[in-house]
Order: sequence, then C-alpha cells, then structure tokens
Amino acid sequence: MKKFFQFIFPVFACHMLMAQPKEYYKQVDQIVWVINDLDAVLKGWSNLGFEGITPGESFTTSGQEYKGKKVDIKMKTAFMNFGGKAITLIQPEKGKNAYYDFLKKHGDGAMVLMHRAPSLEEINREVERMAGLGVNVLQRGSFQRGSATINYVFFDTQKQGKYVLGIYGGAEVPAGYLNTPNALNMTFSQFAFAIKDPAPVSAFWKKLGFPELEVTHSESWDKEYYGVPSDFQMDLGWQRHGKIVYEWCIPLKPPTVYADHIKNHGEGIQHFGMNVADIDKAIAFMTSKGFKISQSGGWGEKGKKGSGRFAYVDTESIGGETIELLWNFRE
Repeated sequence: MKKFFQFIFPVFACHMLMAQPKEYYKQVDQIVWVINDLDAVLKGWSNLGFEGITPGESFTTSGQEYKGKKVDIKMKTAFMNFGGKAITLIQPEKGKNAYYDFLKKHGDGAMVLMHRAPSLEEINREVERMAGLGVNVLQRGSFQRGSATINYVFFDTQKQGKYVLGIYGGAEVPAGYLNTPNALNMTFSQFAFAIKDPAPVSAFWKKLGFPELEVTHSESWDKEYYGVPSDFQMDLGWQRHGKIVYEWCIPLKPPTVYADHIKNHGEGIQHFGMNVADIDKAIAFMTSKGFKISQSGGWGEKGKKGSGRFAYVDTESIGGETIELLWNFRE
C-alpha cells in the first residue's frame, strides 16, 4: 500500500499542477479580429467616433507554423483601441493559416483572445502543459514589431471552447494608446459568446484550469427585438476569471441575437459589452449613424438600485460582431 501511494501521489500532483490556471489568463491583452475588408471596417468604426485606429498595413510573416507545417502568411493589419481594449484587425490573403481558415468557416468575427505571457520560456512551458491536457497548437510563430520580437501561440480550442486561446510575449500595448477616446466615452466591460449547450464548454475550460460556468436564467423587462416587443428567453453562463467578465449566452426562445449569430457564424464570440453613461444618448447616436438596435431590455427591479438596461447595436456589417450598450441605474 505504501508503494502504491508513493506511485500515485506524484501522478495526482502532476495532474493537479497541469490544471492550475496561469495568472496571465486573468487579463486579456488583445483581441484578434479577422475580417474580409479591412478598409471598410476601419471606416465604419471611425464613423462611430473611435479615434484610436491605425492605418492598414500589408506585410508577410515568414516561417510560421500552422498545424505543424511551416507557412508564410500574407495579410493586411490595423490596430484599434476599443474603449480601453486593444484590437488587432487582420485581413488575411488566401492561404493555409488560422486566420483564413477561420474566415472561410465563420465569416468576419473575433477569433482569438490573447494573453501576455512573461517570457518565451513560459510560452514553451504552457505549450507543454496544454499538450499534456490534450490541446494542440493551432498556429505559432514570431514577427518583428519595430525593434521588438513578438512570439505567439494560438491553441486549438475553437471547436470545444468556442474561441481560440492565445498567448504572446514581446512588445506590450503602449499604455497611452488605450487612452485614445471614442465619441461616447464607452468603456469595454465584457466578452460575450453565443453557444448552444453550456455543459461541454464549461467542462472543457475547467479541464484547462479556467473557472466553470455559473448558469443563471435571465429575467428581463421591456424586451424588444429590432424594435418589436418580444418574449425572447435565454440562459446566461457567467465565467468570472480576473477583471473582465465572460458571459456565455444560451438562446432558449427565439428570436434572439444569439441564435442569429450561431446561425450566421457558428458558436463563438458574439458581442462586446460597453459601458455608457447615458444609454438613450448612445442609442440616438448609433441610430443616427445608420445602425439598428437589434435587441434590448432591462434587468433587476426597474428604476431601483441594482437595475440596468442593455441595447445591442447591429454592427454586423463592420466586422461580424455586435456591440452591447450597458447602463446601470444609480441613485
């Protein structure tokens, strides 16, 4: 019996260590957003008052590794400050790479949530940890940004986890860049996903060391779908891991923007939550720019502390994602 425990304890300890979450996963440093027409998307967000947008730039990253094979990737990229969250926009050329394959399968949309690892050594250790948990590398490589070398890894988590998990090391996002304003002073507050069944998704991320989903039923009032009163129903899976909440939206009774996203793009990142000081002003601004409110309502006891309102803006035409305006009642 003693020999049994001498054998089994190191094995058990090893599995426990492999499942431990990494501290850097508590902060998403960048979102990689893949699109067909970079210029049109940049023009659309600029029209909505986002000032932290860089011009598109074409370049080739050579010697990258995609599904274990060396590839050169041609693309056009730009960067955008999205209410305090850095976004890398990529328009890939046709070829064998993660960006183009995502675009073919899902269309325009956010593909990767990137986390900054402290070193290349840590990136390699995380690759080994993930391999031990049955998760392969989808794409990895390095490229130059100014004088800095950026090393990155995309893990093959889209099928089971509904988005691509990424880590990188190298040049940081300049702090001042994230202070560039937008017309409504919106601040990024939430990553949100549309999925069919929360149980396997929760189990997958738990295996990798992330928190399980806490599923609740959403009770909303004044519900509308594209301006028409509606009785849409959904469950919400909450994953609290760090500063920003992950919200997993499970459509129950149509019509909902979540079911729309699953139909048009498949399960995955569906919207980004943005806090606003005045939701009516924000809605008026968005609609004046030609964008419709696709779904709206409120939560909590109307007009009381703890309540609030939400309004989804149909920005599908400028990148395949929806923006959710969020407003909290304050006495």
